[in-house]
Amino acid sequence: MRGVSRLGRVVVLLLCVVVVAVLAGISLADPFHLRQARWLTAGLIALELVLLTVLLATAAPRGPLRWVTMVLGVAVVLGWGAFVYGASSLSAGGRQVAEADDAGRRLVTLEGDSAPAYAVVLRSGGGPFEQESLVYQGLAGAPAPTARFVDPGTVEVAVGTCRYRSGVEAVTLAVSPVHRPLVPGC
Repeated sequence: MRGVSRLGRVVVLLLCVVVVAVLAGISLADPFHLRQARWLTAGLIALELVLLTVLLATAAPRGPLRWVTMVLGVAVVLGWGAFVYGASSLSAGGRQVAEADDAGRRLVTLEGDSAPAYAVVLRSGGGPFEQESLVYQGLAGAPAPTARFVDPGTVEVAVGTCRYRSGVEAVTLAVSPVHRPLVPGC
């Protein structure tokens, strides 16, 4: 970038770092319950680390300090990638066993991979901006739940003789309350 001073480059990179940090913060807060939010957050944090490395390398004077900054930055980015890869291998999604539809929203019953445990999630939309909110998470050994829409703002999960109702916010897909019984039965 001929004609642009080092200070100008540092200021532009600093602005980019701030913008990506704000986006990563919003992604971490996840106000819209995006199903792929963890991948968006991981990608934004990786981009933030790259931008910080470039910012520090640009601000450092030429010579060994700049090279040390770049090597450390690459090591941190590779470490972040290894951490994300390791953490993603720990999470299991389960397999879908039932689904109820209502005007573009779906109540999906999932069965755990290792033990017979069930969860019910509410999903809306599709693609990278698909929303997902937990409605019910059962204990291992509990019977399979059945889920249904009571009305546009209410869902119900039935497990045996127990019935759990939750309210749903239409835009953010926030579910209140989320039911996580600690003992079998009502």
